Amino acid sequence: MRRAPAKARSTRASLPPSRSVKDEDVENMSGAMLLQAGALAGRIADRIGLSIAASRKEAAVSAIGRVMARRGLNHVSDLLGQIDADEDLKEEFIDELTVGETHFFRGAAQFDLIRDTILPERCRSRLIGSPLRIWSLGCASGEEPYSLAILCEADNLSSRVEITASDISRKALSDAAEAEYGEWSLRNTGECWRQRYFLRSGSRYRVRPDLARRVTLTKVALGADVLPAPQIGLADFDLILCRNVLVYLDAAAVHRIARQLFTCLVKGGWLMTAPTDPPLWKYAPFETSITSAGAVYRRAVSGRERPADDRP
Repeated sequence: MRRAPAKARSTRASLPPSRSVKDEDVENMSGAMLLQAGALAGRIADRIGLSIAASRKEAAVSAIGRVMARRGLNHVSDLLGQIDADEDLKEEFIDELTVGETHFFRGAAQFDLIRDTILPERCRSRLIGSPLRIWSLGCASGEEPYSLAILCEADNLSSRVEITASDISRKALSDAAEAEYGEWSLRNTGECWRQRYFLRSGSRYRVRPDLARRVTLTKVALGADVLPAPQIGLADFDLILCRNVLVYLDAAAVHRIARQLFTCLVKGGWLMTAPTDPPLWKYAPFETSITSAGAVYRRAVSGRERPADDRP
């Protein structure tokens, strides 16, 4: 009697479906399986508009494992057929793969620079009646753009400023629209400003509605969406804050995004990233200044813009 041929062993990356996937599950995966899962993680991330840095691939595998456990799936590759058609699944991945930690006036030295130098300079440069435009990119749950709104209100600039806030996460934007926060989000906000710019209810603080209305929230997949996009108001900014975002992306995405952000600025406009973000001077022709708040980038006011430096 002929023996049945041995069943081919599946090469698809899998994680235990019977319990929540934990970091040790990733550690116990074989090298080949981890490599395959990492490659699939990158493909899934690309489908939802993220380009993950190599240093984040293992975290991405863990995140995908958690989604698999919740969905009752055994194989990472099973997700690829669902990701394009299932918006809820996309959002689930986005929330797992992005880091939403923030608080009001995070990076105090940068806010001091904005208040003392950038806002006054841009107000002088803008024609009377022409609004000063600010973009908070990767705004998470809204603490950063509302900090900017408070800063402008404190300096009597609210009527002259337009603030746009964007994130890739639908949940983050929903939280930002609520504009309600706990003590942890206000840990760097003094009592005077709490009383002046927030409405308190027990342990919760809501941004004053008139200030919250000054921030326009919009969903943007940085690196996937085409920018500038003047038809939806994503162009001609005086100041862009893109902090603690680029550090999670690969070099190709950072290169592409740096050029996009450069062209989203007006001449003389400023870009601020976080100290942990990769440098951008080699990707786009920014004027770069090293300040007490870290590196700050600017599009030249006039004249010929220098070429980007392509040194590694």
